[in-house]
Amino acid sequence: MTARKPKRLWSWLTAIAFGVAFLVFAAGFLYLDERQNAIAAGVQAVPETTVSIPKFKRGVNVSRLQSFAYRDPKRPGKYLWPPFQGELSKVSDAELERLRALGFDFIRLPIDAGVFLAATDSERRILLDDMKSITVRLLDSGFAVMVDIHPATYLTDWTPADILKEAPGPRFQAYADLLEDVAKRIRDLPTDKVALELMNEPQGVCFREDGQDWSVSQKQLYDRVRSVAPDLPIVLTPGCWRSLEGLEYMSLEGYDDKIIVDFHFYEPFYFTHQSLPWVLDPLRYIAGLSYPWTAGNVETAEERTRQHIAALKAADVDVPDYAFDKAMDGVRDYYKRKRPDRAFIESRFDTISQWADKHGIAPDQIVLGEFSAIRPPKGLPDDGSRLAWIKDVRTVVEERGFGWALWDYYEGFGLMTDNVKRTVEPGMVDALGLNANAL
Repeated sequence: MTARKPKRLWSWLTAIAFGVAFLVFAAGFLYLDERQNAIAAGVQAVPETTVSIPKFKRGVNVSRLQSFAYRDPKRPGKYLWPPFQGELSKVSDAELERLRALGFDFIRLPIDAGVFLAATDSERRILLDDMKSITVRLLDSGFAVMVDIHPATYLTDWTPADILKEAPGPRFQAYADLLEDVAKRIRDLPTDKVALELMNEPQGVCFREDGQDWSVSQKQLYDRVRSVAPDLPIVLTPGCWRSLEGLEYMSLEGYDDKIIVDFHFYEPFYFTHQSLPWVLDPLRYIAGLSYPWTAGNVETAEERTRQHIAALKAADVDVPDYAFDKAMDGVRDYYKRKRPDRAFIESRFDTISQWADKHGIAPDQIVLGEFSAIRPPKGLPDDGSRLAWIKDVRTVVEERGFGWALWDYYEGFGLMTDNVKRTVEPGMVDALGLNANAL
């Protein structure tokens, strides 16, 4: 009897082992079956990884590193090589250190898509290498980076309208190919530091009726990027020049949670773009509008507008006879009807807060990617309205938990008053709530 016990014990142990193995196999089979059913139903049964996306808070557009390219006058639609040249296409380590010390935590990096699309294969590889090198340099300098594919709207065959005109036609497919190339280059960078923006200011209308609307085109571009970069955070945007009105037509159905929503704010446009030579009349002839509206009046704006028109004529600019009268119609509309103030700005940003709540988007996934107002024309006084508007917009954005990026680093709309000396405006630093001790 004693000699038979080990054999019997071995038989029992073998039976138990087979039983355990069977239970493990059965449990695994049931898990896989449930997971397949869940996936078939469009539900992720067990999240395998968590991808962190950037928390863009305080940024500045550095628009001249790979944008504002030099065209080749001898070859229409082509560019000089290198296309980005001159001192404005450079930024020093000291400048980047100053931006970090001021309190900026991210850079929005505009990329002129037309340059890449007009390039030969070998030229495009060089441009893509440069784009990644710049992005890595900004990361190494302590910034997160929003890589903004930013088709130019002038002197190019690749404006947003050109690209989207016959979507999903050949130009659109070429643009999608470019996005895929960019995504492949940056997909290995930290997902909590880098995001790819699909297109800057894609269409002027809120909903396109004469062709494929941006809401459809954007999803197609998103799918192309996702096919090669599953974890790369992607920046989405509405149409309507990226304005708040475009949100009504922007659905998030079919997108994952690795997204950021970017919009722009230049309202009232008659204030932020007054006197600029490239805007439509009568705005190009208006000067002296104040913010808030209570800080000025029709009479002061009339005087500044007369001065501005006189300066244009003295510079041999062709000013039509109707310019002043039409300009004054705009001035009176600004002071008697629009009457913008902080309450106006708050009401406009209520629009995106309500949209975000409706779609379940966290405030830190929303970024005001561009905002600013032009400085007054040379020779006209600055009553502080520009900085007052910028401060109000910035504080309202921050109160809602959104991020922001000033347009842009350079003079005109931007942070600096002198592109040659790279002088930062102290008043702008204050309006943006930045660290004045860094100047």
